[in-house]
Amino acid sequence: MPFVSVLLVTLITLAVPAASRAACGGTQAAQARTHPAGQLPPLAIGDSTMLLSLLGLSAEGWTANAHGCRNIHEALGILGQLRARHALPHMVAIALGSNGGLTAGDIDDALRLICCGRILVLVTPRELGGGSGAPAAIERAAARAHRDHILLLDWVADAAGHSGWFQPDGLHLTFAGVDAFNALLLRALPYAYQPCPPASAGRAADRIRRRGRDPALPPAPGASTTPTTPPALSLRLTRRQIGYIAAAISGPPGATVQLGEQRGSRTMPIGTVALSAAGTATVAQAASWLCSPRRRTFVAAAVALAPAATATATITTPSCQRRLAVSVARRAPAGGSASVGLRDTWRLGGLQASICVAAPGDRPRCHRWSLRGKQFSRTIRVGTPRIGGWNVTIRTPYDKPRTSTVWVSHPGPIRLLAAGDSEMQLLDDFMGQDLAPFGVSTTSDARISTGLTNSFFFNWPNHARAQAASLRPDVTVIFMGANDGFSVTGPNGHAVGCCSSGWAWGYANLVAGMMATYLQGTRGRVYWAVLPEPRPANFQSLFGAVNAGIRWAARRFPGRAALLDANEIFTPGGHYRDFMTYGGRGFVIHESDGIHLSIASDQVLAGVFRRQLQRDRVIR
Repeated sequence: MPFVSVLLVTLITLAVPAASRAACGGTQAAQARTHPAGQLPPLAIGDSTMLLSLLGLSAEGWTANAHGCRNIHEALGILGQLRARHALPHMVAIALGSNGGLTAGDIDDALRLICCGRILVLVTPRELGGGSGAPAAIERAAARAHRDHILLLDWVADAAGHSGWFQPDGLHLTFAGVDAFNALLLRALPYAYQPCPPASAGRAADRIRRRGRDPALPPAPGASTTPTTPPALSLRLTRRQIGYIAAAISGPPGATVQLGEQRGSRTMPIGTVALSAAGTATVAQAASWLCSPRRRTFVAAAVALAPAATATATITTPSCQRRLAVSVARRAPAGGSASVGLRDTWRLGGLQASICVAAPGDRPRCHRWSLRGKQFSRTIRVGTPRIGGWNVTIRTPYDKPRTSTVWVSHPGPIRLLAAGDSEMQLLDDFMGQDLAPFGVSTTSDARISTGLTNSFFFNWPNHARAQAASLRPDVTVIFMGANDGFSVTGPNGHAVGCCSSGWAWGYANLVAGMMATYLQGTRGRVYWAVLPEPRPANFQSLFGAVNAGIRWAARRFPGRAALLDANEIFTPGGHYRDFMTYGGRGFVIHESDGIHLSIASDQVLAGVFRRQLQRDRVIR
């Protein structure tokens, strides 16, 4: 069944002198924001002591109606009109008795009006100055006599000893008192609805909805309210000062006014101001802007006055989407750092952001940063140990991610070392030709018949240490392994022959040692070629074990060591083939030995490597 929004509260025009009515202020009402389908929300009827509670009660599911100077007879009139319209809810709360008192007969009249299984909630009234009087005693006695129909909420007992809940008159509430009063009424909500609503309730709701707006009924939620008598107090909100909401209050000269913000069913106190002789006051920084919520309601109350007065106003503050201003350096030196500037344009501080930095070829690594307290700006240094494009992404909970690229370089060209065995011959020349237009200087070091496991012939680890120290390469690409197959140190510390998994493990250690040398800590980057599948059967097991070791070693240096996967390019899935088509042209993949790549393959591999350097933001 659809939810039905029903207008419940009738504003009664009583036969009292106009001057007296004006002194009491106008009727104010707030509709229940939610209630079950087919049932009318509970109704709370009160006097000026309920004025500040309207918004909070509405948020919790009450329809609330308050009027200064209201007595029990006005409330009975409201119940009579609702009964005539078949619009009485299952539960009605009356919080009256401070204006003219009440009698046991008045309570009996209320029971007869609501009738037939409904619940009457009585909220005991305090006497002027505080304390309990005859009306509270009458209500307690009535609750004992009608246990099945009356629910007593003993506000007098609940509030005893809490002077901070009240204005100097002991009746009207402070914001702390509002929270306590609303919490008391929440105790009644479990009894607010019938388990199975009668069909007549739905029909009554439909009749009221079809009938349209009765001028005696309060407006629906969201509509403007024009009280019978203009409120003695007015509240205007502005956001002219960046970061702050200003409150301009006007009302009776000399009045003391409480200012607070409505948050759901609670009113958060902001402070108390005294109106000037001209009846005005301004709170320049009543509240700070927030990222959420943006639409906010404020309440001004001077309820100790006659008439009791409250005023509410709502304002929407700017979105946080562009609150954080970010500046990222466009360039930075290799081995140095790049500056990232954060500035809170609202000048409030307390703003959190996540800064994710992706080094060339690496995944982003994120850290949380914040502008603490009144810190409006700060500069963060991001280390840039090696050349290339460093992506810096700034994220906040309320903004789209913003990414900037910092290009890191050093004086002179990018230094590329192309090293390996005979497989690197010719490939290094093609790499040098392809990369020269990108400011890359290539040093070639291809040594025939060498490998990592035959150090008795040529010791690559020792050579690599000397080479890294002298050349200090920014990028090293290595292609070797066809000459390996000699014993290595296995997991148990003993020599292991090719080509078991234990041998691949030992070979991975040799490759990792070379990678670490050429990486030079964090300042270099290494690409190691994975061997394409050979034709000779006696080389296939060797190449498989070598490739396994290369892959295992590269995993030890994520983001710094990468693979140049010649196997996937030329012999995908490890299946040997002689011929392939690439870029619209066909060519033979291997030399006649079925091991070395052809000149055409070297050209293709050099182009693949160039594009990989571009994707990894090593060159641009």
